[in-house]
Amino acid sequence: MYEMAEVVNIKNNSHITVSCSTSACEGCHAGALCSTKGKTFVARNSNEYALKQGDTVELYLPPGKTIFAGFVALMVPLILFPIGYYFGIALFPTSAEVVHILIGIVGMASGFALSGVFSKIKASQYTPEITKVMK
Repeated sequence: MYEMAEVVNIKNNSHITVSCSTSACEGCHAGALCSTKGKTFVARNSNEYALKQGDTVELYLPPGKTIFAGFVALMVPLILFPIGYYFGIALFPTSAEVVHILIGIVGMASGFALSGVFSKIKASQYTPEITKVMK
């Protein structure tokens, strides 16, 4: 999946801070579904392009990795809620329903924690790659 972004900051030439600004969004296919407008994130510049602040670049995000990262971030917590809920029923069968729901919420919170740890560990593999500088 290819997206457009604007170079915001250059700390070193291999990791560039980019943002999906309005000028970069004009040619982007994600349009209304994009959740990164105005936010900054890091992109790899392994091709060592000579970049300067304000350049518009094309980013490549591997579709399989992008889908898997979305699954981990959203579906794992969602799946862990019913697991926690039914674990609460098995562990405390005579307790009130609210206890089972709270254990389900703890399961969901654990899912968010797991996805956060996954993001920290695998961040370098899921960083977008700059494929070209737009003129």
